[in-house]
Amino acid sequence: MAETATLKVGDEAPDFELPMSPTGEKFKLSDYRGKNAVIINFVPAAFSPVCSNQLPLIEQKRKEFESQGAIPVVISSDGPWAQAAWKKELGVDFPILSDFNPLGETARKYGVLIESRGIANRVVIVVDKHGKVARIQPTEKITDIPDYDPVVACAKG
Repeated sequence: MAETATLKVGDEAPDFELPMSPTGEKFKLSDYRGKNAVIINFVPAAFSPVCSNQLPLIEQKRKEFESQGAIPVVISSDGPWAQAAWKKELGVDFPILSDFNPLGETARKYGVLIESRGIANRVVIVVDKHGKVARIQPTEKITDIPDYDPVVACAKG
């Protein structure tokens, strides 16, 4: 699939600035323009079983992504305190961003918000270093873990 409700491959990725810790550090997508591709992993909920299995997989692929100039991030609608506890429990070392306030605003911009539940669908979006959407990879079901091989291939390009 090459599109979401609001985006298709080749579109300019909507900029966002989201908290990545309870103490106020922020991650701003446009700060990476011209420097790195960003692999955005929208996930439904911290501490859920499938998400808790997906994040260690991203951690395993992180060095491969980074060797190609790509940075993985995870976005969920959980608050930063819950995400910090989740990150610590899983032992992952990449940004987990809070789309909590206003709830789901970034997921809505990217066309992946499940409005009735206030959570993001499980979708991986690769934003190239020029700020363009290079790949959109949803899972067939929200309970499926994404296949990262095509994402790695896209990050290489």
